[in-house]
This record gives sequence, structure tokens and C-alpha cells, in this order.
Amino acid sequence: MSSCKKRKVCCPTSCSSPEPLPKSCPAYGNFFNNTSLVTVLTGTAFPFNIQGPISGGVSLLNPTTIFIENRGDYKVNFVITNNTVVFGPNPAAFPHLPTVGLFLNNVQVSLEQANFGLEITQAEGRGCKPIVGDTILSIPDNSILELRNINTQGPITTIITCDSVGNNVQLSLFKTKSSKTHSLILSLGKQSRLAEVAFLHT
Repeated sequence: MSSCKKRKVCCPTSCSSPEPLPKSCPAYGNFFNNTSLVTVLTGTAFPFNIQGPISGGVSLLNPTTIFIENRGDYKVNFVITNNTVVFGPNPAAFPHLPTVGLFLNNVQVSLEQANFGLEITQAEGRGCKPIVGDTILSIPDNSILELRNINTQGPITTIITCDSVGNNVQLSLFKTKSSKTHSLILSLGKQSRLAEVAFLHT
């Protein structure tokens, strides 16, 4: 007599031997922030204030924390618009060295893998500039993910996003049925996309 090992899948199948493969299930979410000039202090996470449609075990646990129920490999791409216009032409505000990093279950992902930043050395170079990053993370079941300001250098360590003409912070997640892929998209700043996370079932 065989027994069926209990497992958690998004689309449960009947117990049989051998156990059938799980079906592909929709997984998606949409989170964003439409606040003008979001200010993020060093050591703190970028926030979201509006939640759109969600499904498949991804949700916004609190304004700064994404909850991911199902384990897998997630591809993360992000672009953040960093606003230095608000500093004015004061040369004492530079160099400005905004740096962001991903935190998985409150542990910072390796510097080489998931930290990205800019170097703006003069007031003449100020403006709304993007920070772009790309990585792949292996994420366990029931995990939390945050994007934080980790800047500790320069006279100003705060990161300020651009205005609310577009989304300041946006996160969308979806999984395609054909490739069994979860995609997690975050964006920060004026009409910019901050992160795309793709989860491949293996």
C-alpha cells in the first residue's frame, strides 16, 4: 500500500502513485506608490501604498514588505529614479552616492549580486536619474522581500524619488502558464519600472 506525501501546490491534484506533477497556476500581484517625492532614509525600505489584483501566494504583507508563499528562483530587475533636483545647486550636497539593495528574510543579499547605485559628483549633474539592477534569487517558501536604501556615504544618504506624474513605486507579479514562470515587477520613481522578478518552477 502506497501513501501520498502531502505537499503544498497552488493547484492541488488528486493523490496517486506515482504522484502527478502540479498544474501551472496563475500568480500575480500589483503594488505601487503614487505619493509625490517619496523619501527613504538610509537603512529603510521603499514603500507601497496601493494594492491592485493579486493571486498565487504573493501579497503585500505591510507597506514595505512583499510576501512570497511559494519557493523558487526569481529573476529581479529594477530601475529607480533618484531625485537630486531637490538638493538644489548647493555643492555641499555632493557627491551623492545613492545605493539600494535587496533583503530576503531580513538578510541582505550579497553585495556583488543585488546592490546597485549611482555616483553624482557635482551639482551640475543633478536631475532625475535611474538606478538599474538585475539578479536572480533562490527564494524559500513563505519568504519576505524588501528593497532598501543602503547608502551610507556622502553628505546626503536619503533617497528621494521623483514626482507623482507616474507611479513612484510599483510592483506587479505574474506567472505565465506555458513556462510556469512568476514575474515580480517593482518600479520606483517617475514612470519607471523598478524590479521584475521571474520565478521558474523546477
